[in-house]
Amino acid sequence: MINNILAFWMPGPIEFLIILISLGIPVLLIILFARFLLRNKRENVRLRLEVGKLADELEQMRKKAGGAVKDNSSDKSG
Repeated sequence: MINNILAFWMPGPIEFLIILISLGIPVLLIILFARFLLRNKRENVRLRLEVGKLADELEQMRKKAGGAVKDNSSDKSG
């Protein structure tokens, strides 16, 4: 009798497949989305650091030039 009761509540292979699909796919999508967000965050940090380095380098070049070289495009109007 206990076996009959347990067998009644025990899911079969089709039920296991439905449970796996209904729970597995959302969990997989959440994991992939989280990985994408982390990768995107790392890439943004790397790009921000590189832009900062380039801005520092540009500032140093401007200081070395001393502002002596100016664009004379307004003199060449015509």
